[in-house]
Amino acid sequence: MKNDRNQPCACGSGRKFKHCCGAVAAPRPAVDVAWQRTETLFRAGSASLAAGHAGEARSCFQQAVAGCPPVPELLASLGNALDLAGMKAEAVAAYRRALAVQPDFPEGLNNLALTLQSLGEHEEAERHYRRALALKPDYLGAHFNLGLLLQAMGRPGDAAHCYRQVLALQPDHAQASSNLGIALEAQGETEAALAAYDAAIALDPTLVAARSRSADLLARSVPTWHVPMMNDSERNEAYLRALRTAVTPDTAVFEIGTGSGLLSMMAARLGARTVTTCEAEPLVAEAAKKVIADNGFDTRIKLIPRRSTSLEVGADLAQPADLLVSELFSSELLGERVLDSIEDAKRRLLRPGARVIPAVGSVMIALFGGEDIGSNLVVEEVHGFDLSSFNRIVAQRQTIARTDLPIEMLSQDVEAFRFDFEGESAWAAEAKTLHVRIERPGRCLGVIQWMRLGMDSGDSGNVFENHPSVKAPASSWTRCAYLLPRPIEVQAGQVAVISAAHNRVCPWFSIDRMLSAHADAA
Repeated sequence: MKNDRNQPCACGSGRKFKHCCGAVAAPRPAVDVAWQRTETLFRAGSASLAAGHAGEARSCFQQAVAGCPPVPELLASLGNALDLAGMKAEAVAAYRRALAVQPDFPEGLNNLALTLQSLGEHEEAERHYRRALALKPDYLGAHFNLGLLLQAMGRPGDAAHCYRQVLALQPDHAQASSNLGIALEAQGETEAALAAYDAAIALDPTLVAARSRSADLLARSVPTWHVPMMNDSERNEAYLRALRTAVTPDTAVFEIGTGSGLLSMMAARLGARTVTTCEAEPLVAEAAKKVIADNGFDTRIKLIPRRSTSLEVGADLAQPADLLVSELFSSELLGERVLDSIEDAKRRLLRPGARVIPAVGSVMIALFGGEDIGSNLVVEEVHGFDLSSFNRIVAQRQTIARTDLPIEMLSQDVEAFRFDFEGESAWAAEAKTLHVRIERPGRCLGVIQWMRLGMDSGDSGNVFENHPSVKAPASSWTRCAYLLPRPIEVQAGQVAVISAAHNRVCPWFSIDRMLSAHADAA
């Protein structure tokens, strides 16, 4: 946070320009005409300085300094005016003259440090701030300015200490609380940073920086897809149907990724013997703990705020679980390292033959087009200008965020990759070639990909699928588009030759060529 020298001083005095500039009184009693003139010039210079009139202030202080013996307060005020005028080197010289007269002048040390800080002389500035604080430990402005300097030097822990000192001296210092949040955030202390931002906002609701930083931090820690996921009724019903078939009074349930706690509470309400759930994001874990308690399940559900890979049977789980429940899936199915988590759980945390919900996950694809959706993914001709070369710098893989626009499905649906979470225990990266038949003519934009989850083992019919033709009112799982370099016209009966691969974390698809309707696609 940059120190705005034209804002009121952090000490609360109302003085503008530098924090605690020290020019708060006339330098000498008015005992004769010369000193009366000096005092008049000093007051005039101070008024001009407060009004931001650097030239007038500098002139007044220079005349005052010339008319009397060296006085630290006058020299420091001259330094302030020179600094405001952008005459940094001259300001440093004025502060040094003041300190030569009075070495134990904390305000002069603070202001010298501020100017050195603006010149990039960080180490020397830090020495002067610390000297000022050694002379005046309750110097709020020096604590605040040192915090700003230490933040700029990449020392957030030291900066946080300075802001805490400011808040100990002045608990209602909103800017210090906001800056403390920034320092804590830089150290990865998310919950403490949010608390600091909240405190700053409570003190000053107009503090936009604190509001913005808090919102950004929450968006990174708790992505906004959590809410539509919780409100996705089709997904919720599919999980509930699967839990009804799997949970008995003897079932020990283990869930990876607590989220809101919804699935764990479903299992507990269905009568599971034990329910253990884990959540790696501290903010989400704390919120889930409150949700679970609000619904009266806090004595029946054990929530562990750690990754599943750190848990141990005996310490965290009383015994290997009979049922694994998970909703870790990204829109590409694999993006949340779901394969790693399930492999580890099956190896260490589940009993042999344990049920898994969902039992099967499939990456589904088809060729697609559509004028409206295409206008959000690629650009061609606009007002008679060919803009298509811009597509070279547009990401080939995009998430289709618009759910209100029709998507033309040009081919059959194809299961590109299938993962039997319940029947298998390990999965390798995979690459293959797919032949996909075109069912209807149109302008093809590329490959669209979605997911299909078989919630139960076998062919129970309990399937969740976010098919592109389904317009769900709320869903966290979107579709992904793998775009052609340029859209192409396709005809029914043609066959697209598609290279498909996944590396256990991300799938990828590209259309290599189109075969004619009469070509052998085998």
